[in-house]
Parts: sequence; C-alpha cells; structure tokens
Amino acid sequence: MSSTPSEQACYFCKVSSGQADPFIFENRSFVAIFDTHPVNPGHALVIPRRHVESIFDLNAQEQGDYFDALAGVKAVIETTDFAQLYPRMMAREDLSDRPMDQIQMVLALPFLGRQPDAYTVGNNDGRAAGRSIDHLHVIVLPRYQGDVENPRGGIRNVIPDRAHYQRR
Repeated sequence: MSSTPSEQACYFCKVSSGQADPFIFENRSFVAIFDTHPVNPGHALVIPRRHVESIFDLNAQEQGDYFDALAGVKAVIETTDFAQLYPRMMAREDLSDRPMDQIQMVLALPFLGRQPDAYTVGNNDGRAAGRSIDHLHVIVLPRYQGDVENPRGGIRNVIPDRAHYQRR
C-alpha cells in the first residue's frame, strides 16, 4: 500500500506505524499513546492506523474496534503510575526538542496519584473544531474532582459563553 505525500508527512501516521511515541494499547484498527502535552494525568490519544481525518469516515471494522480501544486505554490509564511515567517521558531523547511545561504542570497536580473520577472523551473533528493535525485522534481525558472549578456543561465549555444553561 503506497501512501500520499500528506500521509508521509503526517505525525499520527508516523505514530500509528510505530515510528514515534510508544503504544500503550493497540488493536487491529487503532493504536493509543499518552499525550506528551497532557492536560491531566493519563491524558491519552486513540489514533486509527489508517490515515483518516474524520470519525465519520471510519469503516465498519474500525467502528467496531473503536470502543474496544477506548476500554483498553481506560484500563491502561487506571493501572499506570504517572508519578513514574512522566519523569521518564521528560527524559526521552526523542522528546528533547519539545517543551516540557505541560508535563511539569501535571506532575505538580494534587490528584496525580489518584484514580480518575470520570472521563471526557472526544475529538476535534475538523479545523473549525480546533484540530491541529489532520488525522483523526480521539482524546481520552481522565477527569478528577477539582480539576476545574465548575465542570457542569462539560464539553459545552469549548464555547464558554454558551456552556451554562438552566435545566427545567
């Protein structure tokens, strides 16, 4: 199978082929890695092996493997010691040119050693949604009590002025 120039330059194509970032989970359609710019301890990415931009472009096999990948990543997150993982990540030679401020911030969080209380799972499906790499990657973001002042509205908070509403 040949690849297009855009796929050859695609960072997540490099990841899915094993050329960058170690896998924390894999199945026939997806690989997963810990994000090297974590928002919270355990922040991970689920990436299709095939170069596909949108979650809506997944084929039937990939759709079937998607939830298996999410469950597998959740299990890895819940059994990983991030106080040990993140310093090792900061010492990786292949990451020496990347800023480490996000990792340092996560290492200082008071809930670093706790199990997640919840998860936010999603993807920025298109540039207008905030995607920066045009290869589907699903974010698995562990959430912890107190990680934000008011979590009500969840994903709705990507548009802050419209996040809060009255329920009847």
